Amino acid sequence: MSATPQRTTRDPFAAMLRGAFLPTLLVGPVAVVVAAFVGGGKAVVGALLGFAVAIAFFALGLYVMRKLDSGADPFRFLASALAVFFGQMIFLLLVILWLQGAEWLDGTAFGLSALAVALVWQVFQVVAYVRTRRLVFDEPSETGQDGGPHE
Repeated sequence: MSATPQRTTRDPFAAMLRGAFLPTLLVGPVAVVVAAFVGGGKAVVGALLGFAVAIAFFALGLYVMRKLDSGADPFRFLASALAVFFGQMIFLLLVILWLQGAEWLDGTAFGLSALAVALVWQVFQVVAYVRTRRLVFDEPSETGQDGGPHE
């Protein structure tokens, strides 16, 4: 009696969002506390805003990719990923233009907080994706792999 392995279809975008969002939420308070000790009030505002912008950047990108449901067709997935990336770049451009002359903001704290969030998010997103154990090849059809009848 041979047991056939159960293949579960997990949503990789939901898994990556869950896996990266929770650890990244811990980075924000740490960045704000460090900014408060090092730079004071403007640094706290910069760290909070950098944290919020980076979380929005990554979370919205994964959320939109999930909603586009482009996992079936590789070309559609690539087009969706490029469109989401382009949208994220426009979002970052608008944020940078909006904050360009902000006297109430410490730019260094903003940048370092956003960088810390980005690093933690990327690491845990990759870990979450690897844990989904997605197949990287097409499953064999009912016929044998050589195209002959299945024995």
